[in-house]
Amino acid sequence: MNREPVTDRLDRVLGLLASRPSWTAPELAAELGVCVRTVRRDLSRLAARGVPIESDAGRGGGVRVPARTGLGRVQLDAREALDLLLALALAERLGSPLLLSTVKGLRQKLSAAFPLEERARVSGLRRRILVGPTSRNIAESWKAPRAAVLRPIQESFFEQRALELTYRANDVRTVRVVEPHYLLLSWPAWFLLVWDHLRGAVRMLRVDRIESARLTGSTFRVRSSESMLATLGDVFAAL
Repeated sequence: MNREPVTDRLDRVLGLLASRPSWTAPELAAELGVCVRTVRRDLSRLAARGVPIESDAGRGGGVRVPARTGLGRVQLDAREALDLLLALALAERLGSPLLLSTVKGLRQKLSAAFPLEERARVSGLRRRILVGPTSRNIAESWKAPRAAVLRPIQESFFEQRALELTYRANDVRTVRVVEPHYLLLSWPAWFLLVWDHLRGAVRMLRVDRIESARLTGSTFRVRSSESMLATLGDVFAAL
C-alpha cells in the first residue's frame, strides 16, 4: 500500500507535469505507484489550488499544464535537501562552470532545511569531498553501489556518526565499525576515507564493496584530510 503523504505526492505530480508536454492518468498512476482514481483526485486538488491544469476529453486524452506556467515553491524534505547539498558540494569540487555562479546561494537556501545546530555541518560538506585521478585500474570492476547501503552511508557522513558495515574484499567479508570522514571520487569509483575501529588505522573503502551498513550511536570529529591521506602513502595517487 502506498502511504506517501498527500502533500509529497502532489509535489511529485507537479514535477511530472512539468517534465513533459502531456501525461495520461494511467501513466501518472504507474509513475506514482497509485491507482488512476487517486491521480484524478490529486489533479482535482491541484486545480482547486489554482494550478492551471488542461485536459483533452475522450479516450486516451492527456493532462498538462500550459507551457511557461510556474508551478510554485518546491518543498524538500531533509533527505532530499541533503542529496542536493552533496551534489552541489561535488559540483564545487569539480569546478563545474554551470553552477559556480549560483552555488553559494543555493547552498544557503538548502541549509535552511536543517536545524540550526546542523548548519555548520552543511557549510563544511564541500571540504569533505575529495577528487582524485581517474580510476583506470578498477574502472572495469566497478559496480553501482547497492541502493540499500547508500542512505546509511550518506547519513553517517553528514551526521558524523560511526557506521557498522559488512565489507567484501578479495572474497573475504569483514564486519567493522568505521568513521567516514571523507568521500573520495576517483572516477568512476567512490571511496570512503575512514578511521577503521577494527584495524585501528586509516583505511580507504570502495563503496561498491560495502554489502550492508547501519548507523551507530557513536559520533566523531572530522580529522584532517592531509594527515589521513599521508598514512595511505601513494595508494590514492596510484588509482
